[in-house]
Amino acid sequence: MKIVTLTPTIAPLTSIGGLGDILEDLPKFLKNLGNEVYVITYDHQNKISKRPHEIVKKIEVKYQGSKLFFDVVKAVHPSSNFEIFAFSNPEINQLDSWDPIKYEIFADLVVSFLSDIENIECVSGHDWPCGLAIAKCHEKLNLPTTLTIHNEAFKGPIIEYKGHIFSFLEHGIYFSDAVNTVSPNHAEEIRNLDFLKKLCKEKPFHGIINGIDTDVYSPESIIERMKNLSNGKLNPKDYCYIENYDISNAAVVKPKIKESWFCKCENLKKYINDWNEMDKSNISGSDIEIHGNIKGKLKTPMIGFVGRATYQKGFDLIFETMPEVLEENNANFVLVSKGEKSIEEKIKDFAESYPDKIMALVGHCPPIIPIIYAGCDWTVVPSLWEPCGLTQMESMSYGTPVIARNTGGLSDTVISLHPDPHKNPNFDIATGVLFNDYDKYGFKWGIEHGLYWSFYNLEEACLFINYKHVHCPESPYEENSPLYMLIKNCYHHVQKNLSWQNNDSSERYRALFGGAMYKHYF
Repeated sequence: MKIVTLTPTIAPLTSIGGLGDILEDLPKFLKNLGNEVYVITYDHQNKISKRPHEIVKKIEVKYQGSKLFFDVVKAVHPSSNFEIFAFSNPEINQLDSWDPIKYEIFADLVVSFLSDIENIECVSGHDWPCGLAIAKCHEKLNLPTTLTIHNEAFKGPIIEYKGHIFSFLEHGIYFSDAVNTVSPNHAEEIRNLDFLKKLCKEKPFHGIINGIDTDVYSPESIIERMKNLSNGKLNPKDYCYIENYDISNAAVVKPKIKESWFCKCENLKKYINDWNEMDKSNISGSDIEIHGNIKGKLKTPMIGFVGRATYQKGFDLIFETMPEVLEENNANFVLVSKGEKSIEEKIKDFAESYPDKIMALVGHCPPIIPIIYAGCDWTVVPSLWEPCGLTQMESMSYGTPVIARNTGGLSDTVISLHPDPHKNPNFDIATGVLFNDYDKYGFKWGIEHGLYWSFYNLEEACLFINYKHVHCPESPYEENSPLYMLIKNCYHHVQKNLSWQNNDSSERYRALFGGAMYKHYF
């Protein structure tokens, strides 16, 4: 099948959020199925044209009466090895990656570029920036089209096209032949939203779970990944203890990473300082500000958070709940976030207000994220809503269980420890804790349920776990402790059920494209 994929961002070149991470992987695995895949995007901040490339075409378009000239830059993705075609113009490149002006122009660029390519079978767009391009490919090129909704809350500005006054996202939905979102549970949650119900009335609407590439998100190659994400300029072994690990020694290595990077923070601060000083012009990332500090012993639970600074990610719950939880449960908290400036400022104040308990890394530093996952005992994902979420999958891939709200893709990917392990001691399959109510009490219960059964109640937990040995573990990291079992469960769950390699998501996308072709032509 000859597929065109349109995307606003691609990790690790031009991405901050999960959309770019998905578009780093999905084309690779579609290609592995034997498809021919064209990936089309923008040359944001010249980050693609700074890599080895060739100019394969020049395009002239008009925007509001002015002529604009673009190079089509062809490059190869640095890790996934698929070809990228990026539209490059010195002035337009410098606009914000989400500037709507870019995506009005993008639609005409896509039509012009694809008009010379024969036998395209389907054009697939991702999120609101690609909505108008999908509409124009459908109408001007008469091609089958699909739109993937990664977050329906972001619709883009309202514009007129073909007599329809819609947002960018709504244009994409209306003119596409098939639509999907990024998890089965979220598809059911939003299916009856008024605008979706109206626009998708006579076309397929599916939920296809995202995946992660376990060749990349892997504790067996954590050192190499950190080096790659710093463009080979920072070797984590020069700063703190770090070791590649697997499921056989995860319970030994993870506590050492925790102690070296977080219980002794000076080396972490030196790493961040060197990151800030290095040239990041051809990789994704920004400078990091460190606020707050952590002091704790190895047996002090370490809770982590990685996510964009938006209200969707549950920051009101974090600010309200975490101080009380950390004080009452003798735990520490480290978070990495970048996004809305108002939330970033609150994060800084939050960390500074609780010395020795909270450390906030404000900015975007991709190579430090594997350390957060590997070095923490639990991560939290208290989202108000979550179409799919990747942070929980990445956390589990490094063997770290997740406390998450029972919503969207979080429900599809986290296997919750039973609320009452006395009745159902499912320590043999659980990969985290799901809480239902979006309020302080629900979030607090989720965290304390996880900590109680993994750190503070080992003796009682012994009654419900089938041990090979008679003795009860004295340490959370000891073999056959509840945390040890959760670590193993996380790793195996990701490998077997959530990886692009072993789930059927790429096949489902191919089926979606086939359905779009059938709808379009028949």
